[in-house]
Amino acid sequence: MNTPTRATIALCLLPALAACSSPSQQTGFDSDDPSARTRALRQAVKNNDRSAIPNMIEMLDSPDPAHRLLAIGALQRMTGQTLDYDYAAPDYKRDPAIRRWIAWWKHNPS
Repeated sequence: MNTPTRATIALCLLPALAACSSPSQQTGFDSDDPSARTRALRQAVKNNDRSAIPNMIEMLDSPDPAHRLLAIGALQRMTGQTLDYDYAAPDYKRDPAIRRWIAWWKHNPS
């Protein structure tokens, strides 16, 4: 029996998390509304919008573990990689992985 990966679980949760609150007037990754950021993430994955990868990398540093899980799931789906990022790890373990993602993006821009 295949066990779902964290990325699969995260992508399955995207629609549910986006629907948890009422729609905001603000949209996109820069919104103060977490549900708007979740919708932006979902849309970027749906459209395979690689220009959104820097926003996803930024979400890896979110104080919200759910957003970190969604971001790494989206990055894995779009790039096939996690670069050993663990959304549930403490800051001191996540920070080096975030730096790896930043370096990866510098060498692999859309």
